[in-house]
Amino acid sequence: MHGQLNPRDLMELRKSYMFSGLEEDEYLDAARHAAIVQADAGQALFSQGAAVTSIYWVSEGLVRLYRSSPQGEEKVIELVGPGRFFAEAVLFMGGRYPVNAAAQVATRLVAIDALSFKAWLGRDTGRCFRLLAGMSARLHRLVNDIDRLTLMKGTDRLLQYLVDHADPDDDGRQTVELEAPKQVIASRIGVKPETLSRLLHKLTDQGCISVSGNRVVVLDDELNREGSDG
Repeated sequence: MHGQLNPRDLMELRKSYMFSGLEEDEYLDAARHAAIVQADAGQALFSQGAAVTSIYWVSEGLVRLYRSSPQGEEKVIELVGPGRFFAEAVLFMGGRYPVNAAAQVATRLVAIDALSFKAWLGRDTGRCFRLLAGMSARLHRLVNDIDRLTLMKGTDRLLQYLVDHADPDDDGRQTVELEAPKQVIASRIGVKPETLSRLLHKLTDQGCISVSGNRVVVLDDELNREGSDG
């Protein structure tokens, strides 16, 4: 299902790293290439190797980016939640999706038509450079994240995942709703599902988190500060 962006969509999308550097009239012009897409849980958005048709920004829900081995095993590359783009880099490199994407839960997306948006950028080098500046800053942050995660043990990777995906609840506590199945989260942080369960119990025993069903509350104030600083 496709629809027009509402005022809230326009306001939230404006804050994204891709568009924050554009002038207001440029941004509104760019938004003409976008539409709302509603995806059901499990619905495929694109397949690895397919030609790029759209780049996406998550308004609500969760999207799983993954690759499949010849044996049919799935490796989760990323879980993309609200306020984040995916597939945007492919717009400038090769024109084919490097991974599969599927809605993990019912998800509301902003889809930006890739060809028309790329043509719009190509008509003005200034707007193109302003957009690329935001993308470059984002890339540097991601490289730093990869370096940090590579050196982390499983417990630290899980904690970092929780801090990165936490939002304050009504009481101001940093809370994560584990919308994805545990095997998907385990794949994302590079551990086995049974190891993930052990790590959750370990962190609970250490007083770092509390777990109630699919809700995890990060209790360690120092971790919360680190997450907000990042």
